[in-house]
Amino acid sequence: MKEIDFLPEWYKEGRRQRLHVCRQYVVLAIAFIAMISYNVTSTHRISRASAELTRLEQRRAEAESAFHEFNAVTGDLNKVREKADLIERVDSKINVAAVLAEMSHILGETVVLSRVEFVAEPFSDDEKGAGTGGTGVRRAGTSGVSRETLVGSVCFRIVLSGVAVSPADVAALVRRLDDSSYFHRVYASFWRNGKVQVSGRSVPASPKPQTTAVSAGQPESLEVTEFEVVCYLANHKETESR
Repeated sequence: MKEIDFLPEWYKEGRRQRLHVCRQYVVLAIAFIAMISYNVTSTHRISRASAELTRLEQRRAEAESAFHEFNAVTGDLNKVREKADLIERVDSKINVAAVLAEMSHILGETVVLSRVEFVAEPFSDDEKGAGTGGTGVRRAGTSGVSRETLVGSVCFRIVLSGVAVSPADVAALVRRLDDSSYFHRVYASFWRNGKVQVSGRSVPASPKPQTTAVSAGQPESLEVTEFEVVCYLANHKETESR
């Protein structure tokens, strides 16, 4: 038995077209949803990347500020180190007031100094010969060619010149200097007899109002011992080289 199809062709063609259009709509809807999802995801990632970039930019600014501050502090530290090195080189590491106080205690009443000289000398292997070849600090008021001033880690040769009552007082001064912990290698470079002129002593006035004070106007000549003592300041320790 043969089946008879009563549906016209245009109906079938229209139905096929509607199905095709539905399929296209579904595909377009899926594509649209996919594009929306991609855009949302991309926007979220871009936002996170922008936030991360902003945070990194802030950290870069902080790091740059810290770097500039570090450079400034380093520069100040280098300047302070240069000044500290300069002070270290200049500082002779001696207490002049204490040395003079020790001298005043050692001198006594029978010795009068006319010259005290501190001569700076560099450290050498043979310090015994340094007494004649040292470079000293030139005193104010002296003339001649200026000499190099040595500062920092140096040894000091002290020259004491003056007069004493007798040669025994010079020997006693050398002994006291040698016994002091402030000085070492003490020796008298010379001593000789000399004379000094002193003014006459005045006679005290009488208690009677009619009596006037009488003074001896003639100067007196005293026998003394002129000397020069050389010693070294004990601001260093001597060690034997092997």
